[in-house]
Amino acid sequence: MFKARMKFAKEGRAKYISHLDLMHTMQRAMARCQMPLWFTEGFNQHAYVSVALPLSTGYSGECEFLDFNITSESVPVNAVEALNDVFPEGLRAIEIYPLEDGGMKVGAIEWSQYRITWGFEGKVPDGFADAVRSLFRRPVVEIVKRSKRGEKTVNMKDLMRDLTITESEDEVVAVVTTAAGNNNMSPEYLTRAIRQYLPEYDIPFSAYHRMNVFTADGTPFR
Repeated sequence: MFKARMKFAKEGRAKYISHLDLMHTMQRAMARCQMPLWFTEGFNQHAYVSVALPLSTGYSGECEFLDFNITSESVPVNAVEALNDVFPEGLRAIEIYPLEDGGMKVGAIEWSQYRITWGFEGKVPDGFADAVRSLFRRPVVEIVKRSKRGEKTVNMKDLMRDLTITESEDEVVAVVTTAAGNNNMSPEYLTRAIRQYLPEYDIPFSAYHRMNVFTADGTPFR
């Protein structure tokens, strides 16, 4: 038995699959393509599968990671193709590789890069993109951050970096890196900040897509 890691994408309709349903879907797909999953022993046998930093329901991503144990001595040949043949629409395996030395620890992830799309029913409101740029150029943008431990006011600027904003006729796209792990900040807080500080702009549509995850020093997680 050894541990393997799969990098996968969760896009389109699959972004509405909950975390628990995603775990079931992964195990069913692996069974269908005869992946040699390792199961615990005993009365209630189950496969070990674990997703690093599960996405919120409704988010898409192209840099997701699933750890699992297999009984064979190597990753089966054509494992990626075999999984993609049985995955439901929106799930896509990108690569599968063994973690012979234990691999990078999930706890080392400290940053996530997201693409945020703000859409409008017509054209982008005049001045919206510039107003958002100006807002996040401020040294302090305070917002109430919610967690399991309660609420507290934080300066968002301490929890984000590398923000770029581009505008097209009917949408504005932001690419931003936000804190992950124990001190995470959801990209939705950027939308909340706009609504709080720029209430003159209505945002009828927003979408969030994770592009990459990094360790503290900016190394892409793998």
